[in-house]
Amino acid sequence: MAGKKPPKTIELCRLPWALVFVWQQHNTGAIANTMITLCLGICAALAWGLHDFCVRSVSQSSGIFASLLTVLASGIVILTGVAVVSSNPAGMTALYYQLSIASGLSFAVAAVALYIAFSIGPVRLVAPIICAYPILSVGWSAATGTAVSVTQWIAVLTILIGVSGVAILSDNSQKGPDQNKAVIWATTSAAMFAATFGFGQSAVAAGDEALSMLITRTVAFSTVLTMGFVGHQQVKPTKAQLPLLIGMGGLDTLALGCVSLAGLWPHSEYATVTSSIFGMVTIILAWAFLKEPMTRAHWICVSLTFLGILSLGMMG
Repeated sequence: MAGKKPPKTIELCRLPWALVFVWQQHNTGAIANTMITLCLGICAALAWGLHDFCVRSVSQSSGIFASLLTVLASGIVILTGVAVVSSNPAGMTALYYQLSIASGLSFAVAAVALYIAFSIGPVRLVAPIICAYPILSVGWSAATGTAVSVTQWIAVLTILIGVSGVAILSDNSQKGPDQNKAVIWATTSAAMFAATFGFGQSAVAAGDEALSMLITRTVAFSTVLTMGFVGHQQVKPTKAQLPLLIGMGGLDTLALGCVSLAGLWPHSEYATVTSSIFGMVTIILAWAFLKEPMTRAHWICVSLTFLGILSLGMMG
């Protein structure tokens, strides 16, 4: 009896349960992978959101160029260690280096514009505009003849309505030249970030990611330093601000690392999309700690903006 096989009818009865078990195992793995990428995206959003919240304070106390140069330098130190261990510079093409350098030049302008915009404020107006850079990707696609779906245009319209609503709802004391300057600098930052990511992604497709990030930040550091000297700006930070600025560099590198690390799992795009809500984190922190006023209408407009950004990211 011990060696006797069970009847075929019993084996057939077990088959559905076996299939259910396999399906559950597969589904559990898929859910786990999705949760990992989402968690990495949330971690990146929190890191970038906290970084931009700190920008609001340090740009007004330490100066824009001194703050930005220290943040970039601390990121370069971290990335140098990673690149030395994992990269092979000799194996990269000329196009790879050209794209990485172009990304660095764009990043320099984007970062300076971001710091200036946040120094003017308010955060609830500046943050959504900077985070809305995916709109420019849609505009570029339309300009080059690539088909843009109706749902993508709806997402773009949602973002524009949200940002416009925040601007209109700003109180009278914040309207005028200062607010106009903040909008211009925030828009410039968004445009340059779109260019930065475009050049950077093309470079990564042609070679190593860590080395490209290092080149991008080194070029950005050199460009910002040159801009500071030419403009006779303060480039040396105060000793009291150094720990905070170094920490900000770590936050920026951590956020980039989280989004990059998500590439090891399926659906890494979820991390990129989730990380795009970092502006909402900055707004909440400014409301909670800097006491920037937020009415119900402000929250609705800001939520509309980031809903559009998330939708555009998912469709991209």
